[in-house]
Amino acid sequence: MSAANQETYRAIAGLIKKGDVTAALVQLDALLSEFPEDVTALSMTGSAHMQAGDQDKAFENFEAAITAYPNSFSAHADLAFAAMKYGQSLRSITHFTKATDINPNFYPAWRFLEKLQYEAGDYPAALHAVQRAEDLDPLDADYRKMQTELTAGRPAKVEKIARAMIKREPGHPRGVFMLSHLANNVGAEEECTKILKYGLEHHPANLMLRRALIQNLEKLGAYIPAVIEAEELTKVSPDYRSWLLLSKVHGHTGAHTFALEAAEEAARHIEPDSGELGKVDLLRGHALKILGRRAESEQAYRDCIINTPGNGAGWWGLADFKNYEFTEDDKRVMGSLARQDDADPPQRCQAAFALAKAHEVAGDDAEAFNWYKLANDLRPDVKFDGDKHDDFCQCIIGGYDVGMLAQQALPQRNDPTPIFIVGMPRAGSTLIEQILASHSQIEGTMELMTLPKLERRITIAGGKLFNEKYPASFAHFGTEDLSAFGQNYLNETAMYRTDKAFFIDKLPPNFERIGVIHKILPHAIIIDARRHPMDCGLSAYKQHFAGGHEYSYDLANIGRYYNSYLSIMDHFEAVLPGRIFRVQYEENVRDTEGMIRRLLDHIGLDFEPACLEFYKNKRAVRTASSEQVRQPIYTKSVASWKRYETELAALAKALGPATLNRFDQGQDLANG
Repeated sequence: MSAANQETYRAIAGLIKKGDVTAALVQLDALLSEFPEDVTALSMTGSAHMQAGDQDKAFENFEAAITAYPNSFSAHADLAFAAMKYGQSLRSITHFTKATDINPNFYPAWRFLEKLQYEAGDYPAALHAVQRAEDLDPLDADYRKMQTELTAGRPAKVEKIARAMIKREPGHPRGVFMLSHLANNVGAEEECTKILKYGLEHHPANLMLRRALIQNLEKLGAYIPAVIEAEELTKVSPDYRSWLLLSKVHGHTGAHTFALEAAEEAARHIEPDSGELGKVDLLRGHALKILGRRAESEQAYRDCIINTPGNGAGWWGLADFKNYEFTEDDKRVMGSLARQDDADPPQRCQAAFALAKAHEVAGDDAEAFNWYKLANDLRPDVKFDGDKHDDFCQCIIGGYDVGMLAQQALPQRNDPTPIFIVGMPRAGSTLIEQILASHSQIEGTMELMTLPKLERRITIAGGKLFNEKYPASFAHFGTEDLSAFGQNYLNETAMYRTDKAFFIDKLPPNFERIGVIHKILPHAIIIDARRHPMDCGLSAYKQHFAGGHEYSYDLANIGRYYNSYLSIMDHFEAVLPGRIFRVQYEENVRDTEGMIRRLLDHIGLDFEPACLEFYKNKRAVRTASSEQVRQPIYTKSVASWKRYETELAALAKALGPATLNRFDQGQDLANG
């Protein structure tokens, strides 16, 4: 028990705080000579010896305090703090645990136990500590204030409260989370990552922070770090949500076998009657489709529909096989979901797309188009600013003139050569990719987000260094800077390729980045995948894209976007003559071998018969054309737009006579 009055203890504590340990120990020794079991004096003596660097005497006094008063939670906590300072983690865990046994509401102990148990590998205990700390959080009122201010649209006040929370308690999870949320909202993903990593240094078992970090790394395109974090998450919390997240990020890296394994692990960790089971089935279906295991994929999508009747994504997964034949009962169920006003709009949208495809496969074009229109109309969340995009395209055209493009990075030596396949979506880019990936010297990858992320970094750096907007700022970078950017690109794509001499980067919107490609990767090959605008536009309108392509849900916007694409390609073909090789879809399917030979000659490779048998290639294909490229060449998609000519009037009008005449007169139906 304590014997001195509080004033005496405060005076001694003041001496210790000031570093006057000698004076403090004199008073404490006097106090203990009169009251040898004064628990407060014993603990303070331990603290004084700690400050003086005498570890043995510090622990001697902390242990004496516990012996004198074994039910003092503060005495156990003092010893635990000391043990933590000196790296004695297990000893610290023992006494923090004892402190919480005596006083379950002792908040600081739970906070420290979280980190200590995590580092010791006792993840269930760490998670328990996280939950108890959150239940007892003395700053919970501040968190509620932040939520109120966020709802009211006052981010500055949210930031002020969050920083005050972190000042009071370094790394406070809710304060950190709010700061990361604010950073994310303004597109500062790199800053968001830093904030979250700081929080996890203090609270490594906090699931909220860890999941937020994984999702942010996804946004940044930092997929390998995201996989590492997701794998750690499955150790800390091996529930189905963690395995699903791991499956998702594995998919980003192209490791689809691992993605499937993680999805199947998620299935093993979820209750059969869970309303979430459909999510697991859906992810399994996607992974199996990408791997070319069609029958298993179909079954997974069917399981998704059975386990989650309102999941339109399962129906679309089946429809996206393109030639899947639905039953009349299937159509009835899809139609019911698509018409259900109170159902989730994205699910209604996908059900409508699937039903449209079902009618199309059955040959009922009029009914198919009605459902395609409803499906596209069910995307109110999608906003395409045509004026803004036109301005951006004109900025690209005006910025990348001959002078701007003259300065390039130094030629890369002994590095793999990227082959960029650009153009409009649904223009045959996946077919080109599959053909080239069947060559022994060319690596097929996936739709890589590396270049857009790099362009963003270039934009930010140029703005800071030269106080100019992109692309004007890009002109100020010297040869060495450009070479460094190019090497960054090669380094960041290394995870997707092996040791082949060439690798494919097939992201159609990279046509907007031809200038970047030319300047930082002089040795790169650029291929323009082009298709008749009416066929291309119709195909985009019929496709439910997982993300992006905001223009594709309105026929007029599709036409407008296509014309912008043509303007950019016309510009770069003019200022970079011979730099871009055009593959016209119609010619490719009409004379495939001839096109392959010309394309390989352009790349500098010999023809290989395997390129003609591309459909036998077992590589994973992630795009909407995954099933089409697993079968021999066919021509039934050429001029398919004529089946819907009346319904496509808005597309034709937006494209305009000038664009349509280019193709009708054969200008753009010949290899460029």
